Amino acid sequence: MRSPLVPAALTGCALVLLLGACTSGGDTPSGDESLSYEDSPLSAYFEKLGGSPEDADIQAQAREAEELVASCMQEQGFEYQPQDVSQMMSDPEDSDLPDWDSLEFAEQYGYGATTGEALSEAQPSEEWVDPNAEYVSAMSEGEQAAYYEALYGKQDEMPAEGEEVEYDWTTAGCQGEAQHTVYEEGQVWDDPEYKELMDELTDLYTRSQDSEDVKKAAKDWQQCMADAGFDFDNPEAAQNSIYEAHSQIPFAEDGTQDAAALAELKEKELATAVADRTCQIDVDYTNVQMRAQFAMEQEFIDEHKAELDAMVEKAESAGK
Repeated sequence: MRSPLVPAALTGCALVLLLGACTSGGDTPSGDESLSYEDSPLSAYFEKLGGSPEDADIQAQAREAEELVASCMQEQGFEYQPQDVSQMMSDPEDSDLPDWDSLEFAEQYGYGATTGEALSEAQPSEEWVDPNAEYVSAMSEGEQAAYYEALYGKQDEMPAEGEEVEYDWTTAGCQGEAQHTVYEEGQVWDDPEYKELMDELTDLYTRSQDSEDVKKAAKDWQQCMADAGFDFDNPEAAQNSIYEAHSQIPFAEDGTQDAAALAELKEKELATAVADRTCQIDVDYTNVQMRAQFAMEQEFIDEHKAELDAMVEKAESAGK
């Protein structure tokens, strides 16, 4: 299953689930219906709004961005050869990895926190070659600094720990300008005309969690996890506990983390992920959530069909 691209207004895994990208049905108890993104009533609209482009379209956009970077860099007085984007993209279907939301994945890779190296090795990739490396290496130190400032913008000092830094494309050099032009400028998601509609759509996932069926599935999952020796409110909390623990293992000067601490956390990660996935399967957690979500999606479409159709028409006329 291809995961749809998510508009800027719909961020975070909870809201990505609204479009079906966090789950694809996964394992379910024998005989039970397994739902997926393709079953989403809203999926047809998101397809038309650029929500699930084919790889060819993704690569075309990336090539366009690279051409814009090259033009911008030339204006700044530098040479820049557009990079071959096909080297940077691999088809998940070519991978030997089990589905991310399967029990098999949890048994082998947990949540992917301490198993990143193993995950990378299991995925097909080509050696990336920077066509600009030789050109840049021939520059003086000062020329290189000017080149990278033109390409990425002026690099300020690292922010203090805990300090939030808001991304601003206007200060991100030729790369920022190109990315903004190709992926952001004129996007229908940011159209003020549809702000209220997007706000209501963003809130749809949260409201779907308030259904009695979802609440019961959550309680059943909690009890299943408790029986296995774990205390979490929901699957997201279980996963985040591992990510947070991983981030707290300090890095040495050579960029590595303590091997013993990683090994200990990996054992905990695999145990937590397996219990989490097993309990989700046992209580049919994903399907219960998606049934509630899809029912609300249909209500949303019935109420806002005219606005959604107008939004699609405007996006198609703008070529977005």
